[in-house]
Amino acid sequence: MKTVLLVCEAGISSDFLAKSAKIFVEGYQAPINYITTDFAEANTYLDNGIDLILVAPQAQYHDEVEELSKSGIPVSQIPDVVYGWANGEKLVKFTLNELMLPDAKAM
Repeated sequence: MKTVLLVCEAGISSDFLAKSAKIFVEGYQAPINYITTDFAEANTYLDNGIDLILVAPQAQYHDEVEELSKSGIPVSQIPDVVYGWANGEKLVKFTLNELMLPDAKAM
């Protein structure tokens, strides 16, 4: 199981996105656990076995992103087409690609 930290401005949008991805995580049998947070709390999760940090597109230029990058954990920006539409299926596929995991089982 891979743990992915979703980070946005206030943690609300990332939480909504993770909820929309839940059915696809289960359907694809993807070994992904999403944790959602905001920038103020993101550092508190870095010692919890995080494998990947995904940052909301509008938050990519925050100074905190640079700090998260210094953790040694890979950091990627969530594509606009995924984030803007809260597309859970595309989030799962993007995450699998970023983690370099094999293609998910077709639903």
